[in-house]
Amino acid sequence: MTENTLRQPVEIQFKTELDALLGHDETLKLLKPDHWLLSPQAVVLYLIGGKTHDGTLISAKYIGQRRLIETAVATLATDRALLLLGVPGTAKSWVSEHIAAAVSGNSQQLIQCKRSLKDALELKRTMT
Repeated sequence: MTENTLRQPVEIQFKTELDALLGHDETLKLLKPDHWLLSPQAVVLYLIGGKTHDGTLISAKYIGQRRLIETAVATLATDRALLLLGVPGTAKSWVSEHIAAAVSGNSQQLIQCKRSLKDALELKRTMT
């Protein structure tokens, strides 16, 4: 990381929690999809927050409906595409970054597609 870096990647910032969740998975013998770092249950715990089997506190990365995160993780676990839609400021990029870190161990390889404000306004106009 350079001195111009605004913040560390989440897999570095939350390394202690991710390591605790790896141990959680191993102890409870939770199944993981091929090539996943953590089990789907651990990914949800990582995002929503709570405690591991040994009492390690996992901070909440997403404050909202647990069911949304469970559905997103289940979608990815069943090898389907996931598209997060919403107005700006609803934690789409934040959630995708944390899911990437928990699933692959690397949050720095994200695909983001953003419309320009002009395109979004035109789309809204044509839909109404």
